[in-house]
Amino acid sequence: MNLKTLTYNQSEIRFGNLTENGFDALLSSPRYAQSKKIIITDENVYDLWMEDFISSFEALHEAEIIQLPPGEENKVLDICQHVWSALSEYEIGRNDLIINFGGGVITDLGGFIAATFKRGLSFINVPTTLLSQVDASVGGKTGIDLGPYKNQIGVFADADYVFIDARYLTTLPPIELESGYAEMLKHGLIADAKYWKELKSIDLSSNPETWLDSIYHSVAIKQKIVTEDHLEKSNRKNLNFGHTIGHAIEGYYLENDAVIPHGYAVAWGMLAESFISLKMELLNQNEFEEINDTIRNRYPKLEVETAAIAEIKPLLLNDKKNVNGEISFTLLNKIGSAIYNQKVNDALISEAFEFILNPEA
Repeated sequence: MNLKTLTYNQSEIRFGNLTENGFDALLSSPRYAQSKKIIITDENVYDLWMEDFISSFEALHEAEIIQLPPGEENKVLDICQHVWSALSEYEIGRNDLIINFGGGVITDLGGFIAATFKRGLSFINVPTTLLSQVDASVGGKTGIDLGPYKNQIGVFADADYVFIDARYLTTLPPIELESGYAEMLKHGLIADAKYWKELKSIDLSSNPETWLDSIYHSVAIKQKIVTEDHLEKSNRKNLNFGHTIGHAIEGYYLENDAVIPHGYAVAWGMLAESFISLKMELLNQNEFEEINDTIRNRYPKLEVETAAIAEIKPLLLNDKKNVNGEISFTLLNKIGSAIYNQKVNDALISEAFEFILNPEA
């Protein structure tokens, strides 16, 4: 695809090779030329891409690098405190620039750190995973986890720019591609039935650089939604499809000192919430079976016993979308269309968990 651009609020999202879409010129422009540059990354991205990243852009030759341990379990306040202390040691001021170079944990964490240090620094996201390119780095949500509860502490803060270069996906293991792919499937399910059909034919073993048009399509769906409802008061809640149950699954794994890829949890969360949609007579049987077959054929079975449902369900009570203590779901009324603020009774929630964990029961 040719270089493309999207905007939302004060942010600009640029797609294409980083050396061709104005990244270096931007860093050297009057807006950032005098800014100190701080790159926040993790150990994996540092080892794979940092030398190339620094050497390719003259404006980054003197940048400070903050290297963090990888993984969702490190998206916590203790890590933020270490980074804030480092920023103080580097004498970073409000006119300086944070560059978040990594996956969704880095863009969530780095955005939160930037938004709260000295009441707000400018930041740029350069997402390096499929999940962060199609979801985490776009839309202005930043935050950290609190124990097993996902994204409990955070603020809305827009990156000045997001640069999406599919070249970074070429070093990802299959599990990371599958994780990001789940969010793309979600975009089709909630907003574009034709796109959902197209996504089902993607070969995840193919060169991910050929997926840039699909990545653009996913981001365009999210961009339209977040532009209309930046602070998640109405239809932005549709983007949470699969996440109410998905986040509870993630939280259960974290409580048990294990990690499940975010997209895997969301995929099974989407199936559970599709089951609820079916039982509430919002979604028809044929479309439900299509979703069921797709998720079960693409994602490995959850290593969770049905006895654990009693431990997982309380985690739903801390979901950010709940109102007056009631669990609120986004559900499907057909493939390509979602409906938010749906109340679901406890028995049906249990039945949905039973279905995804033990479909033969």
